[in-house]
Amino acid sequence: MRVTRILSTFVIAIALAVVAGQAFAGSAWDDVRSFAFGTRTIADGSGVLTFNAPYRALDQRRVPLSVAAGFHDGRTIKSVTFVVDEDPMPIAATFRFADRRERADIGIDIRLDHASPVRAIVEASDGTLYMSERYVKASGLGVCAAPPVTDQLVATRTMGEMHVADLTGRDGAAKATHFWRSAALDIKHPQNTGMQMNQVTMLYIPLRYVDTVEVREGADTLFDLTGSMTLSENPHIEFDYRPNGANSLKVMVKDTSKSVWQGEFAVGSGS
Repeated sequence: MRVTRILSTFVIAIALAVVAGQAFAGSAWDDVRSFAFGTRTIADGSGVLTFNAPYRALDQRRVPLSVAAGFHDGRTIKSVTFVVDEDPMPIAATFRFADRRERADIGIDIRLDHASPVRAIVEASDGTLYMSERYVKASGLGVCAAPPVTDQLVATRTMGEMHVADLTGRDGAAKATHFWRSAALDIKHPQNTGMQMNQVTMLYIPLRYVDTVEVREGADTLFDLTGSMTLSENPHIEFDYRPNGANSLKVMVKDTSKSVWQGEFAVGSGS
């Protein structure tokens, strides 16, 4: 418990330092880029990826981001990373693909603390990086410190519950050929940021968020996701995949408190 409180205090201190530092630093992206990608060259993503983000966040607690990326030269997609420059934890999520897939269509919902550039960075199998960015406007500040929407007792009781919905019907061609399917994974989790205050006790709620999601199609890996508190409360993840004949999708979720949940869902089901 004491370690968790120290970690929460540390996150708050880092967030305040980031905000204060923005008055003196040129761009938060410079620091994020150096931390995540070092000195590697990042090329323009035109022709490689299509990045969708809203012009303005209608609800800063849940902002949808999506990427459709693909190669036609023999290379495959190694990873896709979502970055929100001005959030306290800028690297929202990284998807890593183990199979040799030449295309990927994925999406997440994020918290947007305040107006910020958001980015999608695709890494090719040869190590080349490609990026597309958008600026998302917002009217509010401090969403990461806003009280959770879900009552904490309810959140504790339902934490780890999962639901998978088949989205293939949105793409008639895919549904007809079954060459590709699409699905949405919803995970019950409060995604506590460490900066939120319990309105009854007036104490900070300890930091706790989903940091690992693994999705398998039978024995094959679809993707591994490394998450952060920037993912929205009750994380929502959309992804596509090529059917391999397996009957089920297997999901493993782990959070920063080392809690682990597992689920298995029939391919094409809405269970």
